[in-house]
Amino acid sequence: MSKQILIVDDDVMLCRLSSIYLERRGHTTILAYDGPGGISHYQASQPDLVVLDVAMPGMSGFDVARRIRNIEHEQGWKRAPIILLTAYARSFFMAAGSEAGIDSYLTKPITPDQLLKHLERFLEDKPED
Repeated sequence: MSKQILIVDDDVMLCRLSSIYLERRGHTTILAYDGPGGISHYQASQPDLVVLDVAMPGMSGFDVARRIRNIEHEQGWKRAPIILLTAYARSFFMAAGSEAGIDSYLTKPITPDQLLKHLERFLEDKPED
């Protein structure tokens, strides 16, 4: 089933390539190139999944994730999985990511196939509790 995926990354080319690949697989994507844009798009569209770069100027992926979790709590919205993209060792970010509400990590560079395979477990339809 088609899902709506928000991709937030200051690397415009990576955003666009990820979008093309995911849309070819039947998903809808929303692109933001900075943290405030990502938060704005999240509030406007309530996507099914969020992919965030950790290192963006001005507002890190952790800051964006915290704000998204606050919005979900304030609005009573369903929790969207958040995947963090990082070029650094994942273990370095585990504590901060847990506190920010990150569900999973991917280490760059990443191929489109690796991205889709990783996201599939979060995109599967699951029965409501």
